[in-house]
Amino acid sequence: MKLVEPSAAVAAIADGSCVAFPGACADPRAFYRAFSADVERFQRLTVVSGLSLGSYDFLQRGLGEHFHYLTWQAAPRIRHLFKENDPHKVSFVPLRLSDVTQVIRRGGPIALDAVVVQTSPPQADGTVSLGVSVGPNRHFVEQAGLVIAEFNSNMPVTGGQSRIPLERIDYAIESDLPLATYDIGAAEPRDEAIIEHVLSLVPEGATVQLGIGAVPDRVLGRLADIRGVDIFSGMVSESLTRFLDGARHDARVLTGELAGSPELYAYCDGNPAIEMRGMEVTHSPRALAELERFVSINSAIEIDLHGQSNGETLGAVQISGVGGSLDYIEAAAQSAGGVSIIAMPSTTADGKRSKIVPRLASGSVVTTPRFCVDAVVTEYGIARLRGRSLWQRAEQLIAIAHPDFRDELAAALA
Repeated sequence: MKLVEPSAAVAAIADGSCVAFPGACADPRAFYRAFSADVERFQRLTVVSGLSLGSYDFLQRGLGEHFHYLTWQAAPRIRHLFKENDPHKVSFVPLRLSDVTQVIRRGGPIALDAVVVQTSPPQADGTVSLGVSVGPNRHFVEQAGLVIAEFNSNMPVTGGQSRIPLERIDYAIESDLPLATYDIGAAEPRDEAIIEHVLSLVPEGATVQLGIGAVPDRVLGRLADIRGVDIFSGMVSESLTRFLDGARHDARVLTGELAGSPELYAYCDGNPAIEMRGMEVTHSPRALAELERFVSINSAIEIDLHGQSNGETLGAVQISGVGGSLDYIEAAAQSAGGVSIIAMPSTTADGKRSKIVPRLASGSVVTTPRFCVDAVVTEYGIARLRGRSLWQRAEQLIAIAHPDFRDELAAALA
């Protein structure tokens, strides 16, 4: 391993390479600054990354001219790039998260030449910790020929499988820049009703997965009130502290990503209750299906009266990704006593459009097929669709739609 300046780490990446940058809250900001400053040295680089909850600083200069960005997650911060629809700048790969390690590998459809990760400083045992973001990063480190690490003094040392040996790192740089944080946002009054409906579906002794956002985070905090609940989720956010502090048993938390405040990261530093694992574990439908009472809680942009949901696009514009929702829905369907929940408000934020629609909007994609959807929750109640006929599904969904749109939805059935 060579400890170098950030500019030297950028120079180590060969032009024409395919390089993975980390997602979630693991922005290697010192590296990104050097990358943007020296991006002209590249003419045909491909940068690969999933969902970043940080700043996407590496996209500031040279996109479409010096490098191409390939992703399986269209985050809100880069939505404008997908509206531009310029294939020289950005490509989207429809990819469920359980397939990431099969697709991005040596000899696979996407083969990595290099990877950049952000880690803790070196530890006494000759390792560094991936800290708040293990996800796909352990796998990428195993697959790439060149490994660059940004040692950040603010990165916590987490448990589970977060460690990588120093000898696996080729170049390292040092940083004391703040870690990226994730703000769950303010709750709306209608969120409280949604949360209560969701909690009513979670049995004692359940193992729960949650998506990200204000509603899932507040559900997480309230799960401590249900006896024997454990967490097995791709990502957990700020209310993890409330859950663990309030649980009346030795709760287990298994996750791949931590997203929240510096206080959350400090809480997780060396915390034995939190086990970080790679995406091949956190998104394995087969392994999750073996858990009894596995409960999956996710959301959608819109759901039609057949029950099929779109969680990725506004019309034809990609605004999100396949993510892991279908992995978890599949696991819950096979779990003894399991249930999958799609929780969402009944309307858009401005109240002008129903999120329960007669049919998906033109250009929209089906993220979750109708035969996979189980429980749908809005502030107006719960629709249980599994095993129901098309007419029964439509009737239940109309019953939990906003009252202003129920007549219109019913008329669409005629």
